[in-house]
Amino acid sequence: MKKILVLLMTLAVFSCKKKNDFMDRFVPEVLYYENDKVENADFVATTLAAGVTEWNVKCRVSAPSKLKDIKMYKTEAGKNEELLETYTDFQLTPNVYHVNYVLENIGAETVIRIDASDLRDHHTVRTFTIKVTP
Repeated sequence: MKKILVLLMTLAVFSCKKKNDFMDRFVPEVLYYENDKVENADFVATTLAAGVTEWNVKCRVSAPSKLKDIKMYKTEAGKNEELLETYTDFQLTPNVYHVNYVLENIGAETVIRIDASDLRDHHTVRTFTIKVTP
């Protein structure tokens, strides 16, 4: 009988502890891709062929706690970072958004940075490098 009482008291003590919200474990995810869908989660760089000056930046941004905003920045070699686009309208698909942005006149190595945040203010930053063949 004492063992059962001790067991019940132990369970009561542990159940009184503050429980972490399960959704706090998940942050937004940013995955770049080249074709129609994400095929390689580690796709973070490409090299443009000689004479090619355009690249279509595509990435899938998702957040289980619903997206708040997505900011896309560009940094060219030797220049300051520039905000290209801010996305905030996620009414149709609040958990997943596909960024599709055409970069033109790429003449030097360029780094694209996506900063995604969800409604719980979790942030994820991921970069993509576009190298240029001389």
